[in-house]
Amino acid sequence: MAAVDVTQSRTPDTVTATGQDALKAFAEPSLLERVDQFMIALVCGMPATPAREAALYHLETGGHRMRAKLALASGANRLSAQDNIAAAAACELLHNASLVHDDISDGDDYRRDKPTVRAIHGDNIALCAGDLLLTSAFRAATRVKDATTARHLSDFMAEHAGRVIGGQSVELADNASDAPRRVADYLRATRDKTAPLIELALNVGITTPAPARYTPALSRGVAEAIGLAYQILDDMDDLQEMTCLADTGRLHPLHAWRHHQPPGRAEDGGRIRQRCLRHVNAALGRARRLSAQLPAPLSHDVMSLIERLADKAQQVARTTPTRQKG
Repeated sequence: MAAVDVTQSRTPDTVTATGQDALKAFAEPSLLERVDQFMIALVCGMPATPAREAALYHLETGGHRMRAKLALASGANRLSAQDNIAAAAACELLHNASLVHDDISDGDDYRRDKPTVRAIHGDNIALCAGDLLLTSAFRAATRVKDATTARHLSDFMAEHAGRVIGGQSVELADNASDAPRRVADYLRATRDKTAPLIELALNVGITTPAPARYTPALSRGVAEAIGLAYQILDDMDDLQEMTCLADTGRLHPLHAWRHHQPPGRAEDGGRIRQRCLRHVNAALGRARRLSAQLPAPLSHDVMSLIERLADKAQQVARTTPTRQKG
């Protein structure tokens, strides 16, 4: 994924917090830190196996925890603190399970600037570690004490995980096919690979019995716009590693490079980059308009994510692409 840091928690307001209140605010772990602790404790509670050790290694490599942060903002003032932490952990564990499995499919040896699980333990153990994180995600959902919220959350998790799995399977199937790929196929696969687990985090606040403050349709619209921008930027990162035009032949059939080529100008790398960035900015503009309808504090955190993606797009625009020779 594109390198977007959304994990910074706001520091306590030392102007209004005084004396013991200020000391307590700084001493207590943030909700995001408690989510991390919760995930580690859940996985540590499993029997000691190579899969457990590999899963713990993956969690300890860090990451942006963007989905956990969005889930916490969505559940703010709707769920109890402990239920909110459990729900956020469920979302984050599900995402991390997908990352471990993605690294197997893509043959990636590094993630977060550290060796992947598959690079250290091999594909078979990595597969088991991803499965263990997946089961841990649903176990986290069972720790939500409000029964209605836990049931709705589990249902959302199954639905959204299924969409991610479907999107990934479309890409993998296309890798082995010579059939032409339509732009519609590209857009669907791109959205389904990234958007559903963002949408899941946004939906935490509407799993409770209380009247919802926004609709699942709004969550989906915001998540699909953000997910599309995120995935195009991630695909553009691949291009930085290429030294000649022939290298683009390694890109999978549903890569952004292939679906932003001007007619008859497949070798015009600069023009393709421009088209990718225009698509990113259009998606982020749509995300801004939709996220304005979300309640606080969720709207604030979503807007922060959008602006970080916009900053990433500006960085890509300023980067001189590697000169590509045939």
